[in-house]
Amino acid sequence: MNHLHKLVAHCVWANRAWLHFLAHSAAADEWLLRRLGHIMLGERAWFQRIRGEEPGRDIWALLPIARLEQLSTEHERVFMEFLTGDLTRVVSFQRFTGEEYQSPVADILLHLTLHGAHH
Repeated sequence: MNHLHKLVAHCVWANRAWLHFLAHSAAADEWLLRRLGHIMLGERAWFQRIRGEEPGRDIWALLPIARLEQLSTEHERVFMEFLTGDLTRVVSFQRFTGEEYQSPVADILLHLTLHGAHH
């Protein structure tokens, strides 16, 4: 297992740990729910970019725990799909602010692991 695989595994574990905490100790805390929702919706937006799709723009939506759990399960599968694909493939995308960029899939996955840790 290389470093990127370990970081993604940690990201998936951390998302699950936060979900467990929220479900059992802070289900009414909108601030925390919105932060985890932002992490999940940010992941989804990047997955859409990697697939060449238009990303969802509402990345700060307040999501119920059940929806966060669905996204977490889906994202675990998608992370593994990308990790077993071509990590060197360069993805062209436009940020929400309009700037045009290109990044290899590996760099995008690394960004996602750091984004979750940041929040």
